[in-house]
Amino acid sequence: MNSPTDEQPALIRITLEGRKMNYPDRYDQENPLNLHKAKMSLEQAIDFLSQ
Repeated sequence: MNSPTDEQPALIRITLEGRKMNYPDRYDQENPLNLHKAKMSLEQAIDFLSQ
């Protein structure tokens, strides 16, 4: 997977801090975090299957 853009880590960071943006910008805020969680889960599954 490609590297995140400069604003994606910032959006992930403020989401983890519990700060919320107003709609419709909140979708853009939560989407990178959801993609990051999905990537981490896929990496864990691949590591598990490759053992």
